Amino acid sequence: MTGTEFVTTMVTEFHGALMEDVKILSPQHLKWKPAPQANPIGFIFWHYMRTEDNMVSSLQGKTAIWEAEKWYAKMGLDAKAYGSGFKEPDVDKVAALPLADLMAYAERVARNTQEYLKTLDDAKLDLALDPARPRRTIGALLRSILLAHGWWHLGEIKYIKGLQGMPAPR
Repeated sequence: MTGTEFVTTMVTEFHGALMEDVKILSPQHLKWKPAPQANPIGFIFWHYMRTEDNMVSSLQGKTAIWEAEKWYAKMGLDAKAYGSGFKEPDVDKVAALPLADLMAYAERVARNTQEYLKTLDDAKLDLALDPARPRRTIGALLRSILLAHGWWHLGEIKYIKGLQGMPAPR
């Protein structure tokens, strides 16, 4: 298995697990917080997909899907928003978005990511994004943002689901 095959397999498995975990949730599940000022599942899911969209679109040299396809207008949010620094009302607004809209956006982003991964080979994984920072390669970015960040947020989603009485299968 090559490096790109490994990354593609991991991203495909991640997207499948993430979508499966979220697609069954009710509006109440998406908005529920384990404590005041904690992030609910709806917000975590949206934030991760926005981050993936920003990163992959940047690697493609394109405008993020969120902006290019005006998802921000469909969801009534800011064009540049991706969740960092949000205040409580902003988090709550995102968590209250309809699941169908969140899923449609997530599926669009996941398709774009898969299209991008098809353009890679192992040599491209080692390409430095900034000559001043040679260890910041495409592969390192995919590993840290797409995979590690994604699995971390999926773990949060699974934990919050468990707190809501929906434990993960054993």
